[in-house]
Amino acid sequence: MKTINFITALSFGKEIIIMVLMLFVACSSSESNSDDTSAETDIQAPSSPTGLTADNITQTSVELNWGAASDNVGIQNYSLYQNGSYLASSGQTSYVLSDLEPGKVYEYQVRATDAAGNESTLSEVLKVTTVSAIEAELQYASGNIDAYLRNLINNVPGSGENNYIIPTNDDLELWNQVIDDLLSNNISDAVSKAVDFNYQITEFTDTNLSPNQVFYVLAEYSSQSNYWGIYVFSKTPQKEDLVLMAPHIKYDTNTGFEAVYSFRNNVAKALLLSGTHRCNSTDRSECSGTTSSCGSNGAYRISDMAHNTNSAFQKTTEVLATTLPNTIFVQLHGFGKDDGDPDVIMSNGTTETPDTDYASLIKDALLDEDNTLTFKIAHIDTDWTRLRGFTNTQGRFINSSPDPCSTSASSTTGRFIHIEQAKPKLRKNASSWAKMSNALGSVF
Repeated sequence: MKTINFITALSFGKEIIIMVLMLFVACSSSESNSDDTSAETDIQAPSSPTGLTADNITQTSVELNWGAASDNVGIQNYSLYQNGSYLASSGQTSYVLSDLEPGKVYEYQVRATDAAGNESTLSEVLKVTTVSAIEAELQYASGNIDAYLRNLINNVPGSGENNYIIPTNDDLELWNQVIDDLLSNNISDAVSKAVDFNYQITEFTDTNLSPNQVFYVLAEYSSQSNYWGIYVFSKTPQKEDLVLMAPHIKYDTNTGFEAVYSFRNNVAKALLLSGTHRCNSTDRSECSGTTSSCGSNGAYRISDMAHNTNSAFQKTTEVLATTLPNTIFVQLHGFGKDDGDPDVIMSNGTTETPDTDYASLIKDALLDEDNTLTFKIAHIDTDWTRLRGFTNTQGRFINSSPDPCSTSASSTTGRFIHIEQAKPKLRKNASSWAKMSNALGSVF
């Protein structure tokens, strides 16, 4: 029961108004209209997480992933256990561990916790063995370099797998030194440095070539962790000034195989191959240009070696171009041919005509191989605007762009040749690759 009394006193002479408000409230529990129910206590534990797996295992790190647990209210976090002891918590169904020891076996389990603090049972044990410590030692192999490199290409990861790791500035500085050592024939120094980023150097003797040829292959160990590419250098090149490049070995069908074929048959100076599909990473490059190659139109991916200056592929190009000023870089690409398209689109990275027009020379040599081929050359067919390679970061550097990541070159050195090829006549098989190989041999 509630009783409210008002007593008001007014004194008009003194212009004082006094108001007294008296409020008496009496409440009876039997007469209360309020609800007096208490929330039920959550005592139900979540289910145990399942599907615990390990990915991207290196000498010192591993990425753990697991399936989400279920709960009547909701999962708050997960607790990770290493060798039976609590290690860390995660609000996600994944966790990246670092500072592990090489070549050691670890046991991992996960449990789920809900908002009330109820804990699931531990997941099943997952055993993980980190990669053993790598010894810096020159490797040796022999046979056919074509077959050897084809096997490496076949093991390159595909689109959307997010294997590609961005190198740090320190990585690229050390990579620069490795390439310098290889070019200076300081092989032992290159070997000792390459191991720091999980790369080894193999001295490969091609016993099927006469005379036998020795190549140095800079490639990652079989347990890969960085995916920066495959790089090959001839010990005694027959085409001293020819460097072959294939930045899209998975996307541009057979261009990797074609580049290897042409490199071997000409014993060129060097060969640069990408280490993943161009769309392997979902992260975007900061360099200019857009593409729809990986789905919707947008910036290039960081795993696209032709459009990212922060890469071992770019650094190798820069070292070669600077150290060997007479080298010519031939970069092989592929495109889907539509009605009205030529078989070959070539460019030096600009619309300018160089002193030595290698694009025109290669065109003439290709016509000697197949006179049915049709062409567009960017600095000659200036109304042609597709697939000209003007945003290619290697081409921009070689053509002296002040900023290869964001600025197209305004002049040409003539040392970069970007070749787009339709598949039927040039990329289909070894018979097709021979046309390009022979043409390059004729020009260089």
